[in-house]
Amino acid sequence: MEKIKVIIADDHDIVIMGLKHLLSKVHNIDVVAVTSDGPETLMKIEEFRPDVIILDIDLPNISGILVTEQIVKKFPETKVILHTAYTDEEHIVAGFEAGAFGYVPKNYKTEDLIDAIYAVYRGQRYIKGEVSETFVKSYFKTKKQSDDQTEEIIIPLTEREIEVLKNVSEGFSNQDIANRLNISIRTVETHKSNIMKKLQLDNTAELVKYALKNNLIKL
Repeated sequence: MEKIKVIIADDHDIVIMGLKHLLSKVHNIDVVAVTSDGPETLMKIEEFRPDVIILDIDLPNISGILVTEQIVKKFPETKVILHTAYTDEEHIVAGFEAGAFGYVPKNYKTEDLIDAIYAVYRGQRYIKGEVSETFVKSYFKTKKQSDDQTEEIIIPLTEREIEVLKNVSEGFSNQDIANRLNISIRTVETHKSNIMKKLQLDNTAELVKYALKNNLIKL
């Protein structure tokens, strides 16, 4: 396995030192750069093109949420893990809607952050514990408000597209989905693109919400 290139973005030196020390012990993870504010983070990503960035939300000049949006737009190959002290609904939902692939509170075990790096590197979402619970609660609250206002309109998908959507929502990578459904990766990518266009969705978090709303996946 090639080394996973990682950038750490945090404005606290002690956090950066701790994370560098932790990740230096993992033989297939390479911290290629560290940054301390939003603009510098975007410059370092352009320079090093990392596989994963560990990103604090509270960055000077530009918030981590806005930086995430810029990363998704300019450097889609770089997967974002938000590493933050915030565990409230507003920040968690905003983080995933901005395009983050993982959300790891700073009070989680160090092993969780390593697991998150491996997961997002494989193209899988990393969401667990209190973050998962908060995200799901937010979804159901939004759903209830929507149900109170208007009837949900279901946009039809083909049977194969529904299968792909289920697998994407459950966190499987393109390769995993191809293996499970006995189709090519290119076919998986085509189905995902068609699903996004039909449902007018922009990211994985929105796909998960749609799958939950229409009972395509179980909690």
